[in-house]
Amino acid sequence: MNKPNTALALRWEYACVAAIIALWAFIMISKIGVGLIAGLAIFSMTRFARRSFQRLFGDPPVQRDKVALRWALAFLPTLLTTMVVVLGVTLLVLGFGAALRFVFESVSTQGPQLIEEAIRSINTVAGSLPPEIRDKIPGNSQEFFEMLRHATGDIMGYARNFGGASFFIFLQLVFALILGVSAALMTAAPEGKPLARTWMEVMERYVRCFTLLMGAQVYVSIWNTLCTAVFIYGILPSFDVVLPFRELLLMFTAIASLIPAAGNIMANTLILVLTIRFGVFVALGSVIYLFVIHKLEYFVNGYIIGRNVQASVPEMLIAIILGEVAFGLPGLITAPVTYAFLKMHWQKWGWV
Repeated sequence: MNKPNTALALRWEYACVAAIIALWAFIMISKIGVGLIAGLAIFSMTRFARRSFQRLFGDPPVQRDKVALRWALAFLPTLLTTMVVVLGVTLLVLGFGAALRFVFESVSTQGPQLIEEAIRSINTVAGSLPPEIRDKIPGNSQEFFEMLRHATGDIMGYARNFGGASFFIFLQLVFALILGVSAALMTAAPEGKPLARTWMEVMERYVRCFTLLMGAQVYVSIWNTLCTAVFIYGILPSFDVVLPFRELLLMFTAIASLIPAAGNIMANTLILVLTIRFGVFVALGSVIYLFVIHKLEYFVNGYIIGRNVQASVPEMLIAIILGEVAFGLPGLITAPVTYAFLKMHWQKWGWV
């Protein structure tokens, strides 16, 4: 008697997983991926806050002569959750705006010098390279920006469209705030139809993958930034090696480390490039130190993600590259989440 019901539930699960993948692809193609990321983050934050307040206040009293008190205690977690989420989002927006201004000011003042320093470090070791490779290395910042312009297309075209794009992103964030809070505050019916029940379970797994991976990346970014600060402010100066633009390098490491797998590669490549000019032993020491940091990061990821998604670094890198190529920055961020969601179900179904 249970086998037909189990087979039917499995078919509903197949359909729901396929529908979520199709919906993700549609959102990416429609260029509203920023709204998806913000909506998932706000939904997760709202749900966490509401559950915390519900555990804090417990079940409301059931005495009939205290109906008003019972109603107030039942509504209080929702009210406090809404206030906390709105305040949190406001502080995040203000903090992000201040951080963005700081980044732009730092890049505008120190960015060209940092690029010049990196190019000088590369040219220090370029003499031993074949002429075919050496001729393609930019000799100064002007040649670098010219190569970058040819590689990325018309930058001014992006700048002209920035105003419209920023307003469109703002609308996405507003809708993400409304939908994320509303969805997290909804109460599911205790007994639902099979399709509705399966859909909610599958959606819960997607949100869980997002929370696990993004939460892990925040911890990884903090860990990476602290270890990099110890390296460039403590270890290297003890050997009379003072890297230029250390504040900008530390800021770049913190931001880049938020990108799964690929962010560490970008940050470490920049550190390695800046240490090459101080000699082979300094560069080799940098490689060893960064290698140890990343091995320890596996324990951080393993502790947070656990046994839910057994995805290796090469798998995540492939997902990130394909997502970025197909859908840009939103695809780069959401592709590893979607892949983790898929692999979680493949493992559940016994396919891998």
